[in-house]
Amino acid sequence: MGSDNKPAKAGPLHRVATFLALSFWIFGLLFMSLWWIVDLFLLPRWPLLAVSMLTFKVLLLAAPLSIEPPSFVQRFLRFSMVAAGDYFPVTIVWEGEEADYEKGPFVIGYEPHSVLPQGICVFCPYSADVVPAGLKDTRILVSSAGFWAPVMRHMWWWLGCRPVSRQCFQTLLRKGRSVAVCPGGVKECIYMQRGQEVAYLRKRHGFVRLALQAGAPLVPVFCFGQTDLYSYCRLFFDWPKHLIPRAQWASFVRRIGYVPMLVWGWCGSFMPKQVPMYIVVGKPIAVPRIEEPSQEQVQEYLDKFIASMERLFREHKKAAGHESAMLTIY
Repeated sequence: MGSDNKPAKAGPLHRVATFLALSFWIFGLLFMSLWWIVDLFLLPRWPLLAVSMLTFKVLLLAAPLSIEPPSFVQRFLRFSMVAAGDYFPVTIVWEGEEADYEKGPFVIGYEPHSVLPQGICVFCPYSADVVPAGLKDTRILVSSAGFWAPVMRHMWWWLGCRPVSRQCFQTLLRKGRSVAVCPGGVKECIYMQRGQEVAYLRKRHGFVRLALQAGAPLVPVFCFGQTDLYSYCRLFFDWPKHLIPRAQWASFVRRIGYVPMLVWGWCGSFMPKQVPMYIVVGKPIAVPRIEEPSQEQVQEYLDKFIASMERLFREHKKAAGHESAMLTIY
């Protein structure tokens, strides 16, 4: 089963709207995160303004995530997903038939993470028309750090994202909802290299353990082109070069939940580069339901997942236009 999104002819206004919509997700996250730091600079000179801004942000964080998104936000989310599919463009290849993705819930393992795993959004509710019926109620698990950014936390929630945690993972599967997660997570950003595909999987046992406990099949997904959407500079690692040793830098990243880096796309803007994304969705890997899986059982199915991911990459890289690409799995 295959699915292609072909780029449509668009006028100037549509191109401007696409630019703003796709830039929003990186710009908004960085701006709202740095907004906290702005208060510290304003506090000595304009304490009333700083306290007012801080209070406003706290109120935004206190607003319940369960509120319904306004209609204009729903239109924006839908437009963002459709515009992204046309802009890159995005091609989705399903190795299985539609019936293979019916009996869920599933645990979808998406790679690579790169700067921002934008391609994983094909599994969000606003892109549901491009996925089989059995995957339409999928939730995307992302770093909880993003949920500390005012405004953006609600946008991510409405898009179908949830903060990644064991409890959230288990609850979603228990409710019969499939989950999509990038197992490598932000740790992968530490190992990513320019001109090479990188996945951090060999020590990622947690998502496999939870899949076994729920009896949820594992679905390997690899996105070609994802790595080239943005350029980046990891602070204190790429520049100044290795100012902090990798081990200490990795420990710091784990504590804060994200990798501090400068990110830029098309012409130095927050607009991602127009690089075709070729997303390959593998056949589900059936797993038994085991309440307390042993380490050996978890390792067995992690090995199967990694082998399937390597096969996806090897067999589809030519069709994706990345014939000379290499994949390193840590």
